[in-house]
Amino acid sequence: MTDLFSDLSYTLRQLRRSPGFAITTILTLTMAITANVVVFGIVNALVLHPLPLPKPRQILMIENAGMSVSYPNYRDLRDRNRTFSGVALERIARIGVGVNGVAQPVWGYEVSGNFFETLGVQPHLGRLFAQSDDVAVNGSEVAVLSYACWRGRFNSDPGIVGKTIQVSKHPYTVVGIAPKNFTGTEKFIWPEIWVPIHNEAEIEGYDSLERRGDDNAWVVGRLKEGVTKAQALSDVQRIGEQLAKEYPKQDQGIQFDLAQPGLLGNMLGGPVRAFLAGVMALALLVLLAACANLGALFSSRMADRARELGIRLAIGSSRGRILRQILTESTAIALAGGVLASLASLAMLHGLTNWKPPFGEYPIQFLVEPDPTVFFFAILLTLCTGVLFGLIPARQIWQTDPNTTLRASGSTNSTASRSKLRSALLVIQIALCCLLVTASLVSFRGLQRTFTMPMGFQPGGVTRATLDVHLAGYDRDQQAAVQRKLRDAIAAIPGVTGAAYSNTVPLDLNHSTQSFYAPGTTEFNPATSRLAATYYEVSPAYFSVTGTKILAGREFVAQDDATHPSVAVVNRTFARRLFGTEDVIGKRMPIAPGKEIEIVGLAEDGKYQTLTEAPEPVLFWSILQNPDSDTTLLVKSQRDPQEMVAAMRRAIAQVDSGMPVFSVSSWPDALMIATFPARAATMALGVLGALAIMLAVTGIFGIANYTVSRGLREFGIRVALGAKSWDVLRAAVGGTMLLLGIGSLAGLLLGFAASKLLASIVYQASASDPVVIVAVAAMMALLGFVSSALPARRALKADPAVLLRDQ
Repeated sequence: MTDLFSDLSYTLRQLRRSPGFAITTILTLTMAITANVVVFGIVNALVLHPLPLPKPRQILMIENAGMSVSYPNYRDLRDRNRTFSGVALERIARIGVGVNGVAQPVWGYEVSGNFFETLGVQPHLGRLFAQSDDVAVNGSEVAVLSYACWRGRFNSDPGIVGKTIQVSKHPYTVVGIAPKNFTGTEKFIWPEIWVPIHNEAEIEGYDSLERRGDDNAWVVGRLKEGVTKAQALSDVQRIGEQLAKEYPKQDQGIQFDLAQPGLLGNMLGGPVRAFLAGVMALALLVLLAACANLGALFSSRMADRARELGIRLAIGSSRGRILRQILTESTAIALAGGVLASLASLAMLHGLTNWKPPFGEYPIQFLVEPDPTVFFFAILLTLCTGVLFGLIPARQIWQTDPNTTLRASGSTNSTASRSKLRSALLVIQIALCCLLVTASLVSFRGLQRTFTMPMGFQPGGVTRATLDVHLAGYDRDQQAAVQRKLRDAIAAIPGVTGAAYSNTVPLDLNHSTQSFYAPGTTEFNPATSRLAATYYEVSPAYFSVTGTKILAGREFVAQDDATHPSVAVVNRTFARRLFGTEDVIGKRMPIAPGKEIEIVGLAEDGKYQTLTEAPEPVLFWSILQNPDSDTTLLVKSQRDPQEMVAAMRRAIAQVDSGMPVFSVSSWPDALMIATFPARAATMALGVLGALAIMLAVTGIFGIANYTVSRGLREFGIRVALGAKSWDVLRAAVGGTMLLLGIGSLAGLLLGFAASKLLASIVYQASASDPVVIVAVAAMMALLGFVSSALPARRALKADPAVLLRDQ
């Protein structure tokens, strides 16, 4: 302990003597460690940390292609399996909840009666559902509220259990409050209410409980004790094979799979895990660059202290003791940086948890509060960092010859060896910096293209409102009439040039698919299906309001209603895949036994589910022939978006003041959820790229300044002998610029590989983009110029008379 306190005292004295060095190293580590701890905190919360449930590793999602499963298939999975102690179902839905006499739109789940029992959840208040609550259609009218809903909408009423609330204009009894932070099986979807799935028709005006081909719900199961995931997978695949034989029309080709819950199964889990792993790797590269930077600084510092080192060795100090002092100094610096980084990370993660993403109606939030695992990671990272960059000068200590050092002031072959080490560290640092700069610029260019690429619609100048007329109490026979009233009301707003409505719009989370068949098909089952396509139900004027181009034929008109033959508009990809040609106007295709539909319009291709998707087939129905209570009102106007939002709310209230409206916003604002992955990637990589640039600037400056400091006498001699400024400049920073070029080339090559991962998240991300290559080259050249300017100026101003006299 005496030696330890002695080493700490020596370290503090050394840092006080070099405050610039101490501040630079501590801030460098603070930035690098903060980036890593924040990214790890997100990875830990979304990927590594299991759901807050009893024995969470036993919970698995059972999914069909596309994640969703129909209720009849869920029922068979529940009853036929041999490996799960419980199998439950959940379906996300828009729900209108009456609070103080006002209908408020919320998102909730319709769940099977065994949902809470399967997950092992205990109530905060009251009770949760039992199997008896979910045995008959529109049977038990009971509800469980989320903790946040109870606190926010019902003011933490302790007597809420047993009270009646209005749910989609039906009286429901609140039987319990879910525990705090319980969000079901998804980590970023925060529902506010749970109701029995058998009340689906009453809640949504839609009954799918006996439609085996209607995949619209998520299924989760809890493994029995001792059962492995592989055994469970074999079990559900066995059930899938049975269903394919028993129900060939609906289930032919069905294949169940298992996935970890929390990130929408395999659909979102795979891309999110890959992206977070990539960002974590890049954050570690930033830390590695910081270590290389600090290692070079320590190496240069040791070179400047070579004479002191030689004296200490000459008078009997051991090399191990000197190394221990160096490690004590590096660890102290790392701990100071780690403490600051932990405080900064705590604030950032807490802020991210409380952040309300601008996703309009969708209940998306991120729970990424740090837990002990995050702090343990921060401590471990700090200690490893301190040891890593502290060990870099160890080779200098072991190779130092006190006799040679004292006689020649360190001007030996070991100096050249140390120079090679510093050069290698600088090349590594520049390569990592260039990689991160390339990745951030690739992401930024992709984000730029996102806002200029053809999406198949023109959101500019369009304001949209989303609602569900069924939640306002309108039955199926009344829905079409109230939708027309709503359209007429918003069309009458001053300044509106067009108004339409649909069940949903492209790049919205609410979308549905259907199988379609080639002309002449008589058997309608999965085996005879030609393609599966996304479909939209839209009103007349939809295409003109949204700016979707009709390439041939016409769009829908008021006569395309239930009293006239069924018609559709398809996009180019649909036409080519089903008919092999775009000449499809007037062609007919079967959609059910004895029922055909005529194609009256050909629309341009667009983006429908994600911005990075390949061209997908899409069909548009006339909503007058295919009614749907889901309603998205669209108005086109040149008025200010905020004015239009307020005007649309007033117009809707004039039709029905009790209409629950989920969101009203400009269409570009509503697209935030579609562009969020690209924005998040660009922001994360931009921050990491900025950190890398700062580290590279300090690294290049340090090497260039050290080179100039060590060579000032040589430069003075050169000037005295008549050397030109260019020759002096080349001798002073030429070597550093060469290292910059080598590192930049290596980093750019690494950037090509990294862009493949980015391409799955950011639209058309490519490191081979000429703009990216030129920008990276210019950025690295500017970085080299800024970093070397002061050392170069110092070398050019070398006064040979003064330098030679001082020597």
